[in-house]
Amino acid sequence: MTCTGQDVTRIIRLLDERGVPAWLDGGWAVDALLGRQTRAHEDVDVILPFDDLHTAESVLEAAGFARNDCRTDLPNRLVLRNCDGLQIDIRPVTFRPDGSAVHIHADRGGGLKCIYVYSSGGLSGIGKIDGRIVRCATAAEQIRQKVEKQYSPWAKARIREHGVSVDLEDICSLLQVFGLAESTPGEPGTAVEARLADNSVVDAAWQFCRRHVTELNAQHSRLSAEHAQLSARHAVLKAENSELMAQIDAIRASTSWHLTAPMRRTARWLGMHWLKPRTQ
Repeated sequence: MTCTGQDVTRIIRLLDERGVPAWLDGGWAVDALLGRQTRAHEDVDVILPFDDLHTAESVLEAAGFARNDCRTDLPNRLVLRNCDGLQIDIRPVTFRPDGSAVHIHADRGGGLKCIYVYSSGGLSGIGKIDGRIVRCATAAEQIRQKVEKQYSPWAKARIREHGVSVDLEDICSLLQVFGLAESTPGEPGTAVEARLADNSVVDAAWQFCRRHVTELNAQHSRLSAEHAQLSARHAVLKAENSELMAQIDAIRASTSWHLTAPMRRTARWLGMHWLKPRTQ
């Protein structure tokens, strides 16, 4: 099921009414910052305090959502799903005194390790979904996530129908709106360039794109090597085919072939198949 803007605002409203602060993350957070829906979303990613996780689950269960045990992996994530297929991916975080938020994960040994730390200002974003003001991760925080979590835009699941990565499109969209926000008209070009050089959003986006361009070049090199091997194999098969065709032509030109022609025609007329070559 495709998640709509009304679904998102309803979920946020249910949590707000019970005093559970929630921040949008992922695709819907990008759309909230841009003020428009850029693509279809299969679910909604929500960040909320770990201490409010039980309350949030109770509220959403009363609204028809049930825990998806196959995808839930606490304390990393809580996944809820309703009968219509609408999915909520909740990422609980623990806030530090400085305002940063820690997202943790339980490893195989039973210990806890930090997956990601949202910066102190990373959850200060404000956006709009379906006319409702919502809290969300900032543009800089979302781009930093893509860099530090090592998202791969070349993964099949991240490629859209027209062949462009969802992550790269998100970065470009956010940079168009927020990447040059610090520059003002009338400033000298050198001043603008200096500000761009110190812009954390632009810097994180550049790191992300550079890393994956390197991956794309490596993939291209692998495909080029495979193409060379296939071309060599094709040349060998083509030569073998030419040799076989020459042998067939020689057989057909032989005297024995012409002498047995009446026998072959008679056998076909009588429905006899013993003259056909046997297949192993």
